[in-house]
Amino acid sequence: MSKLSDYKKVFNGETIKTESRILAFIPTPNDDDYKRGFINRYFVQKTMDKSSPIIEVSQTTYLKTLANPQYRVANIRWRITGPMETSTSDNSVSDSNLIAIRLASSNIKNLKLYLPNLLQFYKK
Repeated sequence: MSKLSDYKKVFNGETIKTESRILAFIPTPNDDDYKRGFINRYFVQKTMDKSSPIIEVSQTTYLKTLANPQYRVANIRWRITGPMETSTSDNSVSDSNLIAIRLASSNIKNLKLYLPNLLQFYKK
């Protein structure tokens, strides 16, 4: 919004809706998550600025942000248990997480830079 349009709205008695602040969230996997083998992770980034920071958010914030055109959103299924090495029948945890990042990168381009540790939250 330009300063002129802000001024016109204030002059005409309209209120200007300010952007609500997006709060970062760090997931904490629990025993049920480790039994299941994965957690869901949610990310947002401002649409108009490709260099704006990527923010990991809670599921609640993600759902609220889905309809907001000011943000790009992405969610991934992040493996936290499984084989560390690739076997013939299954991808390793890091392989699976890399694939998840690549898929989500269609929405948020540099997500791989935000998630360099493919074994984050991993537990044997």
